Amino acid sequence: MRGPGSRRHIWGYRALFLALCGLIIMFKLLPLGLNDQGLPGPDLLLALTLAWVLRQPAVVPIGSILVVFLLADMLFQRPPGLWTLLVIVLSESLRQRRLTMTEFPFLLEWSAFAGAVFTLVLLDRIVLWMLMVDLPPLGLVLAHGIVTAAIYPLVVAVSKFLFGLRKIGPAEAEAL
Repeated sequence: MRGPGSRRHIWGYRALFLALCGLIIMFKLLPLGLNDQGLPGPDLLLALTLAWVLRQPAVVPIGSILVVFLLADMLFQRPPGLWTLLVIVLSESLRQRRLTMTEFPFLLEWSAFAGAVFTLVLLDRIVLWMLMVDLPPLGLVLAHGIVTAAIYPLVVAVSKFLFGLRKIGPAEAEAL
C-alpha cells in the first residue's frame, strides 16, 4: 500500500523533509558570498516548511519543525527560539485551516502563504524591537519577505514534480 495516507509514504516524506532542511542549512552555511549582492535571498526553510504544511500536513510534524528551526536559530545566530516559536505557531494555524484551504486554487494558496510570511516577518520585527535588539533596515526585512513569497511557486513545483508531493483533497484532509 503506497497511497498518500500510508505509513511508508508519510515516513518517507518526513525523512525527505529533514534531509532537504539539512541540505538547505548546510548550503546556507557555506562561505559562497551569495548574500553580498544587495538583495536578500529567500528563506527556503520557511518556504519549504509552509509549502509542505499547506499541501500535506501529515508529513511535517511539529517536532520536525521544532528541531529544524531551533538548529537554524543556533547556527544562523538568531535569537534562539523566537523564529522557531513564530514558525510553529504559524504552521499550526495553517494546519488547522487546512480543511478550508483544500479547495483553494493555487493563487489563493500563494496569497495565503505570502500573507503568512509577512505576518511572521513583522511579528519577529515587533518582538525584537520590544526587546531593544539592533534591527536591520525595514526595507531589507520587507525585501526578504517579498523574495520568500516569490519563491513559493518554485518550491511547490519542485515538491510536486521532483518529489511527488501533491496537494491532498478535501476527503483526504478530513481522513487525516
